[in-house]
Amino acid sequence: MSPTSRFFRLFSAIFILALPGLSALRAGPAAELLRSEAGPFEFTPPEPSGGRLENSPLRPVRAEWLRATALYSDRVFKPSPQKRVDTNGSKLVLLQGFHWYADDYWYHPPKGWWGVLADRAAEVGQAGFDLVWFPPVSNGSYYPKQWYDVDSQWGKKEELIKAVKSMHAAGVKVVADVVLNHRNGTKDWADFTNPDWPTTVIVRNDEWQGPKGRYDDEGQGDIGCRDLDHRDPLVQEDTKIFMRWLKNTVGFDGWRYDMVKGYPAHYIQEYNEASSPVFSVGEFYDTDRQLLSGWIDGTDTSPDKVNASTAFDFTTRYALIGAVESERYELLSDNGRPSGLIGWWPAKSVTYVESHDTSPRDPNFLPNAPAEYKTQRLMGYAYILTHPGIPCVFWPHFFDWGQDYRARLQALIDIRKKAGITSTSRMGILAATNELYAAVVDGEKQRVVLKLGRNWGWNPGAGWTLAASGERYAVWTQQLPKSI
Repeated sequence: MSPTSRFFRLFSAIFILALPGLSALRAGPAAELLRSEAGPFEFTPPEPSGGRLENSPLRPVRAEWLRATALYSDRVFKPSPQKRVDTNGSKLVLLQGFHWYADDYWYHPPKGWWGVLADRAAEVGQAGFDLVWFPPVSNGSYYPKQWYDVDSQWGKKEELIKAVKSMHAAGVKVVADVVLNHRNGTKDWADFTNPDWPTTVIVRNDEWQGPKGRYDDEGQGDIGCRDLDHRDPLVQEDTKIFMRWLKNTVGFDGWRYDMVKGYPAHYIQEYNEASSPVFSVGEFYDTDRQLLSGWIDGTDTSPDKVNASTAFDFTTRYALIGAVESERYELLSDNGRPSGLIGWWPAKSVTYVESHDTSPRDPNFLPNAPAEYKTQRLMGYAYILTHPGIPCVFWPHFFDWGQDYRARLQALIDIRKKAGITSTSRMGILAATNELYAAVVDGEKQRVVLKLGRNWGWNPGAGWTLAASGERYAVWTQQLPKSI
């Protein structure tokens, strides 16, 4: 008798014995006869699984994705009209609410970094910050895996939601870092789950050697992840759903778009229109302000560009650090106008001195930064906090460099707020030479003068009040003339 015949004889026997009313045969002579006729075929049923299936809708992460899809897909969700705050005359001051060494690979607070943010929320609001930028929420952070798995190196989901609510209670809006250019698989390079995608969402010229999509990357790639094709309708739809979930379920107010060189700017417009953020800023990592301006322009096709995204002003940042490190302040002037993006499009420029990307990649650096380094960064803050644009302060500089350093930063923030300096305040450069930079800026209430450099003898003259000073910087104020 063939093994196949024996198998079907055995299967038939088991089926017959399982019928109602035949339980008496299960252990009797008939059962033995069937076993002997079936021969030595062994059948071992599989052991029951001890856990849920990976794709079970009962798994919390998958359930969250399915619930988000039911709530926020284009089929059922209508986004509210755009109502942005990053326009001309913006008084926003942004805080980057983390650094590279704040996650649980390096730092182990009891409730994760989200717990730290929740605990410091009141201080953030009292300091005058209007926005705080959170790190990416998905597990994997800047190399995200399952988008809806928000138990990450930054903390647990419940602590994230508490941190967002705590910031709101302190009057601070919360900006989510969204990583849309690339993604990793759940257990491997490209096994995408929650949301589930085939590997055809990967651009054709990605480094991964498996089956991919039809088209090459539209921008810069990332070798550490699979680069996504935003032409794919599935990527577009699931991106919109995820951002709506972040805004309407988790509670975020706006977006910091990571690595926007990876895909064209018109997708930013599409995602902003789908999610209605109050603020957005893109990381277009380039010091060419023409390229920065072009990217901003591409994020809003309307003539007035009111809803165009802001961009980090890399041009200003690198010119500023070069100037304070070398005392060559001509780097900050372009024929009497600021040499950075703020000289061209200040309403859409987010200025900064340091970030997680530019701060030295050494866990021992921040707590042991040299005094001269700290001095130069404070000079940088004196510049961005008295000039047009939307200034951004780096968390460890404000919270981790001691009370004196924090007090000096706070004084500069207070000057900006009291004077009414906005993203588009009128300004003029008075001097930009070796060892001296001086500029005058008109706020809505006060006029402000900033001096940087080793030229100790320069001052704005009579009628000014010294409002803040430190090594190689000083700020003076006076009330605006009534005719202004």
